[in-house]
Amino acid sequence: MPERLELTKNAQFYVPINTITDSNINDILGSAVDNMDTDAEFVLNLFREDKVVDELDLNYKCSVRVFPSVRPVYFIDEELEDRVFAFIILVEYENYLAIFKKSCANISEFLKEHFTLVDSRDLSATFDDNNVEFQKIALRNMTVSDRAMRSRSYEAADLKGLLSTHSAGRSIPFYLKLRQGAITKTISGTGRLVESSDRKSLDEIAVWVKEQVELIKNPPNGNSFLDSFAKKIELVDVLAVSDPSALLIESTPLYERIEKEGLTLKYKSSKKGNVDVSAKLLNRLFSLFEKVYEINDECKVIGRETCTKLRKNSKSLTLTSKILTKFRVIENGKEVTLQKFIVKNGYFSITFTDPKYMYFMGSCFEDSSGISEINSILEILQPKAVIQSVTSEKGIFSNATTDFDADSMFGVVERLHQNDDFILCDDLGIEWADHITFNKSDSSISFIHSKHGDTSTSASNLHDVVGQGIKNLGNMYFTKEQMVARINDKFSNTYNNSGSNTQIARIRKGTPETAETFLDGLLKDYKLHRKCILSCSFLSKADVIVEFAKIQRNETVSGHVIQLLWIISSFAHAVKDMNAIPIIYCAE
Repeated sequence: MPERLELTKNAQFYVPINTITDSNINDILGSAVDNMDTDAEFVLNLFREDKVVDELDLNYKCSVRVFPSVRPVYFIDEELEDRVFAFIILVEYENYLAIFKKSCANISEFLKEHFTLVDSRDLSATFDDNNVEFQKIALRNMTVSDRAMRSRSYEAADLKGLLSTHSAGRSIPFYLKLRQGAITKTISGTGRLVESSDRKSLDEIAVWVKEQVELIKNPPNGNSFLDSFAKKIELVDVLAVSDPSALLIESTPLYERIEKEGLTLKYKSSKKGNVDVSAKLLNRLFSLFEKVYEINDECKVIGRETCTKLRKNSKSLTLTSKILTKFRVIENGKEVTLQKFIVKNGYFSITFTDPKYMYFMGSCFEDSSGISEINSILEILQPKAVIQSVTSEKGIFSNATTDFDADSMFGVVERLHQNDDFILCDDLGIEWADHITFNKSDSSISFIHSKHGDTSTSASNLHDVVGQGIKNLGNMYFTKEQMVARINDKFSNTYNNSGSNTQIARIRKGTPETAETFLDGLLKDYKLHRKCILSCSFLSKADVIVEFAKIQRNETVSGHVIQLLWIISSFAHAVKDMNAIPIIYCAE
């Protein structure tokens, strides 16, 4: 019967924490068939059967379960079900376990207890960079900003030599497609290895498993290209030299996952039981997620010491929160706490007292660029004496107001850019920035995002404005037609805010009649460059220099200072990756 199986080369590889036993193999199979159709029978059921491939002197064990499964249909308001056939196949070779599966129930939690995944970094070491062509690579940025560019991908006949390794030290490859001779392989961040081929028999698949295990055990030398990127490091090694300092919930991917998959979120009430979460409560919850939380030396979240903390496990950090356990996510008809959902999917990141480490997506990584870039990061900060006088972000409005208050951040920005040819106020509505300016003599386009606050080295204020800046980087490459349409539409109106229909013209400088000709010349200028500017009254360069100097001297600093370093670095790299110049206006 197993001879009828025809499989693709698509597997995850594991090694046991102790040894592979009948008990844990049986538990894996049992977990996988949790979604089996009621009263159905197995199409195929093997348990650790010894198999031999004589011509290759290959001995392996094989466990197979093929079974029917049903799942609800969501696209129609009737009780309909899809009936599919699922399978799980376990191939044991030496002390490795290869798992092939489709449409079976989740087995990840049990695997974590008894096995260690051979992750993508180990799989990437099974070939020599010089002998393969990297055809596609997807990178995850090491960033604490939940609105930063989280990932980007590149594709070419061979990316070696084409892909700039600028900022590579802060980027984690989570998907690789490569050609090795006539063979094409893909490796994902979940440790899944896929090799293009026709469907193969079970014995042929076992031979392939043997080949991959031998490569994992005896990797060739020569990963110069991949060595440029962030490196995975064992958590225990990081905890030996550094402590967790701050926590950030990745609110945007969490929210998008709930919205995209239409997941139901409920709240466990002591009086009413599980009730649907209202829009008001959901907004309040996610506003709390957007904040950066410092962690004390007991791994408790400062300000929430009695209810939220980190738990150090042998290979992972786990978030525990009484508040998050009161919320429930309904996924595939099963109810799990929001805390478990966040931890399982890796929707949180943690920085350490040593800023070159970060924990997210369930693993720990080392930024290979390290603190060496602190000096270049400080150059981004451009102190402006006039910022000392700022008392608000936009000032006070009335129906008669014709200009932003001189002591507002908006007013200061317009004075700083008074020599530009065009100054456009794009605040509110569908905005690309708070201000957009054009300067012909400087051959520049500037997108300026402003935020006011009390002077502090806290990362929370910067987190928001950095997210706004990065989110709109793509808009900096507008066409002439797009900007002219914007000038004739939104910018032809006056600025309205706080219920006041002010007399502030959105075109703060320049004339709409000359805009098209001006833009035509500016966009054709070979010297044209773009600036993404954050104007922040709450940042003092002198204060930042003091705190960052402590990091360079390996002195202990507060968790929010580490987060501040990561956020500014994330901003700088994201802007540079878009071929723009990062600038932060700040106090002296």
